[in-house]
Amino acid sequence: MTSKVAEVTELRQQMLNAAKAIIKAGAISRSGHGNMSMRIPGTDSMVLTSVSNLDGLSGEMLPVVTFDGKVLDGHLDPTSAEIVGMHAVVYERSAQMGAVIHTHAPYATAYAVANRPIECWYEGLARFGLTDPINVAKYGPRGSQESIGNIADVVKERSRAVLLQNHGVLSFERDIMGAVRVLVLMEEAAELGLRASLIGEPTLIDPGMASYTQQRAKEFAQRGAVSAVPG
Repeated sequence: MTSKVAEVTELRQQMLNAAKAIIKAGAISRSGHGNMSMRIPGTDSMVLTSVSNLDGLSGEMLPVVTFDGKVLDGHLDPTSAEIVGMHAVVYERSAQMGAVIHTHAPYATAYAVANRPIECWYEGLARFGLTDPINVAKYGPRGSQESIGNIADVVKERSRAVLLQNHGVLSFERDIMGAVRVLVLMEEAAELGLRASLIGEPTLIDPGMASYTQQRAKEFAQRGAVSAVPG
């Protein structure tokens, strides 16, 4: 039991760090609205935000709930109970995913409102393997079965993000900082796509070149740091 408490405490701290990183990156709406979760490994439960604003988040605002919404530890606000299914469906569709983030990141949400996918026109997406289009889940009222079903329809094995039509975005990865990275890359790509549209159209990166980009990233990472040679 002690080890499980320590594990949950660590997950909560990771989520607090992630909230600060999201706010610093600006991948969030002016209101600060957002929520996030982390799966507790080996269980059908998660640590979930109980508030709708990521600014000023504290450990007391991070209850443990099951995928069907039962509160195991802490307190869950009624409005946050609506988001349980939105998070749980990602974990149920992608067993390897360990964290989910939802915000109304302005540029990416513009694509969601326009019902247009974000495609691989930015090297940042290619470098981290986000080469598939980030697709749009059809609109359904927050927390409704229609909304959850629409998310399930577009989450595939290679998916790391989903646009929620007329609503916002989801990003997910094996860990919370990975999900933050996906969110920030998606927001950067969306901003660049919108700006490029003012003077033409975003140019997609050829799949072969995208693979080459990932290969080079791995090769340089394997080399490690390079130190100056003493003269």
